[in-house]
Amino acid sequence: MRHFCIDFKGNEDLLRLQKKIASHPPDQILIQVFCGTSDQEKITLLLSKLTEFFPGTAIIGASSAGEIINAQVTKHSIVISISLFNHTKVKTSLVDQNDDLKAAGLTMGTALEKSSPKAVIAFGCGLKNGNFLNDLPFLKALSKKLGRIPLAGGQAGGYDEQNSTVYVFTEKGFTTEGFVAASLSGPKLCIYTAYDLGWVPIGKKMTVTHSKNSRLYSIDDKPANEIYRYYLGIESDPSSLYLANNFPLMVTRGNKGDIRTTNPIAAVNRDGSFELMQKLHTGEQVQFSFYDVSLLEESALKLKQYIKASDPGVTFVYTCISRKELFGDDINIDMDALKSCNHSAGFFTFGEYYTTQDQEPNFFQQTMTILALSESDSCNTNIRHKELDNSSRSEKDLKRFQLQKVLSHLVASTTRELKAANQVLAEQANKDGLTGLFNRRLFDTTMLAKIKEHSRAGADISLILIDIDYFKQFNDIYGHVAGDDCLRAVGHAIQEALNRPSDMAFRYGGEEFGCILSFTGQEGALTVAQNIRANVDELAIPHEGSDVNDFLTISIGVLTVNASRNIKPQEVVTACDELLYKAKNGGRNITVGMRIN
Repeated sequence: MRHFCIDFKGNEDLLRLQKKIASHPPDQILIQVFCGTSDQEKITLLLSKLTEFFPGTAIIGASSAGEIINAQVTKHSIVISISLFNHTKVKTSLVDQNDDLKAAGLTMGTALEKSSPKAVIAFGCGLKNGNFLNDLPFLKALSKKLGRIPLAGGQAGGYDEQNSTVYVFTEKGFTTEGFVAASLSGPKLCIYTAYDLGWVPIGKKMTVTHSKNSRLYSIDDKPANEIYRYYLGIESDPSSLYLANNFPLMVTRGNKGDIRTTNPIAAVNRDGSFELMQKLHTGEQVQFSFYDVSLLEESALKLKQYIKASDPGVTFVYTCISRKELFGDDINIDMDALKSCNHSAGFFTFGEYYTTQDQEPNFFQQTMTILALSESDSCNTNIRHKELDNSSRSEKDLKRFQLQKVLSHLVASTTRELKAANQVLAEQANKDGLTGLFNRRLFDTTMLAKIKEHSRAGADISLILIDIDYFKQFNDIYGHVAGDDCLRAVGHAIQEALNRPSDMAFRYGGEEFGCILSFTGQEGALTVAQNIRANVDELAIPHEGSDVNDFLTISIGVLTVNASRNIKPQEVVTACDELLYKAKNGGRNITVGMRIN
């Protein structure tokens, strides 16, 4: 394959390109355009010229917040990248809406699936009414329709951030509120993907305790703004956003728990909550993170070696505008990684799309993503990042690298010690280390004490047992890290439904939970169960492996007894467990209750 890349100035540039590619089949050409201008009339005219000079050729383009051409960062330019394939077909599609992201992904997938794509490059309009969109539902729907193939690209950018007018286009049209994509199909297409985060976690892990959509209300049951003020001394007014986003929240996701992403703050609300770039789920664990230029250098060198080993015909880079703003001059370290390839092009985005073979799609921020392409009869699938050779570093750089690495190690070691100490304290306090609820050991001793207490008073006591539906399938699909997040979220939802200090919630075992409700009759216990179900429904945790709902559900057994009949604790537990079994055997996602006098 061949590649040409120009900083477009006028029609003369197009004429020169036209002569270079005149004899090449149009359906084996991909033109990408990265536009550092908000002048839509100018881009509409350019698109008209491109279709005139290159009829029948696939074109995709996007507005940008900075352009990249052959490892150089430019500003307010128009970069035109032309890839000529020998054995790869190219097809484009445009979807002119982003109100329903899932539907947009399915529509795009339907348009492209007949071409049997081996990879897809997509651009989206990620701004709507001044708010950033989380394009993950689009990516998931597209991936589900096409199979888990590599997806690359990102959201169209702009130099005025949230005040920007963003747009994407193909040879077929132009939209300010939709998506475009190009599919690449061919048996000899070799695809190499990589990403560089450049951020490392710092401090203890904290649990998200209240989050809705992209709005974060509380962490560890403290308002989000107080968390930043307490740990970092950063006030939550809008003028502090730049400083706060130097320490974004980091979350670990992925089926194997191996995908770390940062989640910067888009806006601060009057009530102290934050609008984030992506949704955090209640129950997920987060940490502060920071970027270390020495580690950034290390990542760039590894990436440079990776690109050199793959020997691509062209390397495309889609990287975040916030990365450029926060790193400043250090952004050139990112560009150094591209100097190992002959041709590179890309742009600065409002969010990056990234999916490798057989993995769930990711929507990144503050990340540099790479798509390297070549054509060969046998692709090199065994390329690995090699260890770095520090001998080429200057003494000054090496000292800085060593000092900062020692500092990072000190912080990480101290964090591990604190985590271990907190785990010991939690166990000593009869708390479940994962969910923060009371543990099974305290459940057994509490049941014995409560039955005796209620027996003397001749009073009612109620027990609720809860089981997460199809939790094994949840772990199989989303991974154990997401499973732990799910258990924490459900545990928090249960605790929130208990209104009296005497009501106690427990992690009973695995994915089972229990609640002991003192001096509570059947009606009151069923009300609590209803509130628990409502809280879990509000979490809206996706569950593709469930046979009863698209989202996570629970089954509940509720038993009320009058302790004056000298009943034993194990009898109460066994009887309630039978009710839970009936709920599960009766279709799940239901509550079964009973009273024993």
